[in-house]
Amino acid sequence: MITPSQVFDLLNKEFPFETQESWDNSGLLIYSGKESSCVVVCLDVTADVVDFAVEMGAKIIVSHHPVIFSGIKEIYSGDVVYNLIKNDISVISAHTNFDKYTYGTCYDIADRLGLDIVPDDSFEFGIIAEAEGMSVQELGWKCKSVYGSASVTMPYNRINTVFICAGSGSDMKTDVIESGADCFICGECKYHDMLDLAAEGISVITLGHDNSEKFSVETMARLIKENFEDTDVQVFIPDSLVQNI
Repeated sequence: MITPSQVFDLLNKEFPFETQESWDNSGLLIYSGKESSCVVVCLDVTADVVDFAVEMGAKIIVSHHPVIFSGIKEIYSGDVVYNLIKNDISVISAHTNFDKYTYGTCYDIADRLGLDIVPDDSFEFGIIAEAEGMSVQELGWKCKSVYGSASVTMPYNRINTVFICAGSGSDMKTDVIESGADCFICGECKYHDMLDLAAEGISVITLGHDNSEKFSVETMARLIKENFEDTDVQVFIPDSLVQNI
């Protein structure tokens, strides 16, 4: 059996919660105190995840996106938070502190795409990787084969370096330009930022916000399993919320 506090302490050691952004709400967000022989790890705590945890007998959920992001003014029967409390399920969410982790969301994208990471501590979010002169179109097809979806700008550009930032690429434009990268891979990027990057000769590949992060939660699952071998760790990876038709 494992306690919520033990899981929190492990994650806090690997990617300290104090490193989260000021606007974030990572941490032990719902605490029942119940021990559990099973931990469910997910991107978002949805109704399906809660049902899955109940089915697995899990009393602990670890998520990337915070289950409570801003102040809750009211809770109704059937709400996700209501059902978590009703079923004595604790939730630990590791968001921007995990994004900054050496082996977190951005590293996971580079690893899955087979890109070599270039050591660089200049940026709080995001990493730089080598693309070996392939075209944006080639890299885009590689992204689609791994993530099931990819959109590209300036597809016939040849690229040598890529700036990777999982999730939202909003507000990353300046960092991407300063990095000297030829291409920006992210979950999502504003249209006008794409225009500005194109003016600098930089292509953009978007994977979809959830697509870009959903597999990286396996890293948290492995950490828990490696440190608590007798614990059943279940990873819940749903289909992307946004589907191509």
